[in-house]
Amino acid sequence: MTRLLSAHARSDETSSDIGRLEPLSGDGLAAALNAIDWSESPCDGLGRIMARRDVDLATALCVFFRGAPERFNYLPKPHVPDGYRPVARHLDNICLRINSGFYLPLPDGRLGCRDTLDRWLDYQRADRQEGRCGRWVLDEAVLMPLFDSAWYRAPPPHPPEPDEQSLWRAVLGPLRGLRGPRAFMRLRK
Repeated sequence: MTRLLSAHARSDETSSDIGRLEPLSGDGLAAALNAIDWSESPCDGLGRIMARRDVDLATALCVFFRGAPERFNYLPKPHVPDGYRPVARHLDNICLRINSGFYLPLPDGRLGCRDTLDRWLDYQRADRQEGRCGRWVLDEAVLMPLFDSAWYRAPPPHPPEPDEQSLWRAVLGPLRGLRGPRAFMRLRK
C-alpha cells in the first residue's frame, strides 16, 4: 500500500514536471525527457510530449528505455499488473512510433543510451535465433541512421524547370511575375 501511494505521489510530481516541458524544444527537451524516471508510475503528459514532431529518434529511444521495458517484454498484455498498464501503454506507443519512422534522427545527434540499445538488440537477435519474440521489437532498419551517419543523405535538389515553351507557359507566364506584394505596385503604374 505504501509503495502504491509513493508511486502515485511520484506520478503527480512527474506530471507537473511534464507540464514544464511543453515550451521546450531541441536539446533542452531531450535533456529534460532523459531526466524523467517514469518507469514506476505513468505520466499524464508524456504521451502528448512524445507525439510532438520535434522529438528526435535518439531521445525517443532513451525515453523508451527509461520506462524499463525489459520487465514486461515477455508478458502478454493481460498479464501486466494493473498498476503498470499505463506504463506498458506508453511503451507500446513509443515503440510503434519508433518502428513507423515517426521520430527522425538528427544528423549530428548523440545516442545517450547506446549500451542499453546494443544490449536490447543483442537480446532481440538471440530471441530470433531461438524462434521467440518479445512484445517490443525494434526495427533495426529504422535505427540504422543512429549507427552509420553515411547511411542517410540529404535529398537531391529539385530539378530545374524546363526552358521549353508551351502554350500554358506562354499564357500563364505573365501571371507568374505578379506574385507577392510587388504585383500590386506594378499594376498601379
